[in-house]
Amino acid sequence: MFKKILVATDGSENAMRAVKAGKEIADRFEAEITLVYAAYVPSMYDDDLRPEIRDALRTDGRKILDSAVHLFSGSGVEPETKLLFDEKAEDGILRLLESDEYDLVIIGSRGLDATQRKALGSTSMRVLEKSKCPILIVH
Repeated sequence: MFKKILVATDGSENAMRAVKAGKEIADRFEAEITLVYAAYVPSMYDDDLRPEIRDALRTDGRKILDSAVHLFSGSGVEPETKLLFDEKAEDGILRLLESDEYDLVIIGSRGLDATQRKALGSTSMRVLEKSKCPILIVH
């Protein structure tokens, strides 16, 4: 049923649960899996951001992806990883969905209440609204 799965992670508890769910589903269906992390800095801060801070953001993203990959050790499933930097998480996820043939997206919920979602937005909700493939949101 699922041949290619995309799992978004930000290192949070719910995101790591999403990674574990992705591992189980990929293992069961012998599917390919891609783990994605997005480190986004709004363009208005571009000029103020020192190169070492940019490097630190990339390093943190790589560490989060490495932690997620570690959950797959011994499973027989070898995830691909993608570190996105110059776009919002939902834009990057949706771009990946358009460029590749993913059958499922798994993403953790941030647990925002209705007021917070309205004020801050929610990556999982934006992806859910715009995706053309099934979405599994993990709490």
